[in-house]
Amino acid sequence: MKKGIILFLFTFLLASNTVVLSKKEKETNNTIIQEETFIRKWLIDKYNAIVPSFLEGEPKENMLHFVVGFDTKTNKPYSKLKVKILLPEIEKEVSKQNIKATTKTVRLKFLPILQIYKTLPTLTFKGSFTFQKESLTNQITFNESIYYYTTFTEYKEITTFSLKKFLSINNLLFKIQKTYHSTDKTNLFYQAGIYYYTEFYKFIRTYGYEMGGEREKLPFIYWYKLFFTYRHILFDRRYLFMEFTPYLYYSKEYDFHPKLFLNVSFNVKF
Repeated sequence: MKKGIILFLFTFLLASNTVVLSKKEKETNNTIIQEETFIRKWLIDKYNAIVPSFLEGEPKENMLHFVVGFDTKTNKPYSKLKVKILLPEIEKEVSKQNIKATTKTVRLKFLPILQIYKTLPTLTFKGSFTFQKESLTNQITFNESIYYYTTFTEYKEITTFSLKKFLSINNLLFKIQKTYHSTDKTNLFYQAGIYYYTEFYKFIRTYGYEMGGEREKLPFIYWYKLFFTYRHILFDRRYLFMEFTPYLYYSKEYDFHPKLFLNVSFNVKF
């Protein structure tokens, strides 16, 4: 029994990054249906750190994110460090493609994460459901992600809806996101934004307009933000980049008087 377990672990480690557990494909009524269940050992080689999180249809996990910067909104420097150990992820994907080149995909993911949460080492379980419909004219994505923090028996829920390539513009994205924390049962955080972004080479430029608020604050739309973000890779390393973001902020916090701020930061993210 022990030899069998050791052999399985040894084979698992030597196998490619994706270990396929099952795979099926069939064609019916001019529709191709593919179903696959697999384990993904490492997520880092699939992750493009320079893409801003607001352009993601699903919350992505990174193993390390260190940022040091200065924001004129607070008028002081800041620094943040997040470190996570991403354990093997189990994923199931079912896709259907018809003769009109429309593809519908459903993904179920389960990812264990070791991280520091509220100053304590915490085993976190992330469950994710994604529905995506992609055609020649647009891409619609719905995602529901839940994080369960075992040390504190708390959870966080993030619901995201995004629409890409609409109005015949490839790099245009509309996104709505809602966040709920079990520690704040009566509250709800929400925001919506529209973004136009350039293709990624050594840099990415994003023009965006966002608005949002929370259930326990009035008015319903508590803040508005118009911004431009420029990220540039340093030393040809995609995990090192500088970010420059001037933004116009209009909020109840400032009695709805528009304020112009600037955020500049150096990031290590992978």
